[in-house]
Amino acid sequence: MSIRVSPATALLDQPVTVSIVGLEADRAVTVTATATDAVGVSWSSSAEFRAGGDGRLSLGEAPVGGSYSGANPMGLFQFMTPEDPRSYGFGAPLSGTYDLRLEVKVAGETLAAATATRQSPGAVGVVTTPLTVPADGVHGTVFRPKDTGERKPALLVFGGSEGGLSYPVQLKAALLAAHGYPTLALAYFRAPGLPQDLAAIPLEYFRKALTILRAQPGVDPAHVLVTGASWGGEASLLVAATYPDLVGGVIAEVPNSYVDVAPFTRTRSSWTLAGKELPFAPRHQFGLPAAEVNPSTYIPVDRIHGPILLACGELDLVWPSCRNIDDAIRRLPGRPKVTVLRYPDAGHYIGVYPPYTSATETALTSTGGTLAGTQAANLDLHTKILTLLATL
Repeated sequence: MSIRVSPATALLDQPVTVSIVGLEADRAVTVTATATDAVGVSWSSSAEFRAGGDGRLSLGEAPVGGSYSGANPMGLFQFMTPEDPRSYGFGAPLSGTYDLRLEVKVAGETLAAATATRQSPGAVGVVTTPLTVPADGVHGTVFRPKDTGERKPALLVFGGSEGGLSYPVQLKAALLAAHGYPTLALAYFRAPGLPQDLAAIPLEYFRKALTILRAQPGVDPAHVLVTGASWGGEASLLVAATYPDLVGGVIAEVPNSYVDVAPFTRTRSSWTLAGKELPFAPRHQFGLPAAEVNPSTYIPVDRIHGPILLACGELDLVWPSCRNIDDAIRRLPGRPKVTVLRYPDAGHYIGVYPPYTSATETALTSTGGTLAGTQAANLDLHTKILTLLATL
């Protein structure tokens, strides 16, 4: 009996094929997966199958029990659970590799094993350069792919109300760089040298970051995009609309369509321009349709240049992100190159964890949606972002 992983080594957001041969015909077997993340937490999953009449088995078949249901070739990779209940998501490393061990068991006895080696962005040549406010004027990290001598689209990547330079934002930016696209993962509050609250953040700060990114080697300045999720989705639309001369497209995940009240102070605007706070909807109007708030708070999405990709979860419990997107689309009549991705079983946490890595049900569903639905949305969104970038 043997188990084969192809390719045996792959970037952590890339799928692999797992096949098993030499089983007894129609034998019930259990396949397990175990891996240790970058912070030392062990994760595991299992799936029960029945071998075919020829003694063969593919993980692309639907299991009859275990950690997930339905045919999913990467189910064992996506639906691991942590040994430490305090963990929320698998901490994939930004450099080096990690091994995911697969074992085939019959009646509790391990009969075959194999290893899938998962590569981090650093393992495929992505180079990181930290930026600080004292030295560079912004707090973030530049991720540059291997130098091919070709100018490629680039992305300014930032998060939402969590603030700081979060691990998911850095991993997202690093993975995009691993696919050949230079990125700058940016903190805009709650980081050294920056405001501690998401309130009165100068849009000029994003302009400075865009200037730095556009000057990086290998960047095509005509195709610099901005992308963010949640409050970062609001920010990405606003930055793209404010600086159309610098931004050539936007990817906004679960965004708002107007400027909302700052989430922590609840009495101020989240953003300023030329020293003045932008008009915002007050707290009692949080989450209302755009038609019910002052039009002066609307994000002028009609000013955005280049392609616009908008993604939302229909089960979003933080704010109605799909309706927010509908509100924005109404202000883009006849606009070409607008893509809307609506995920019926996903909540607010789409685009947070990369495909083929695990997160707990609590982590992905506390703001709406199902675990499987949000995982599927993450994969589809990641794929479509890469497809969009390849067309620029």
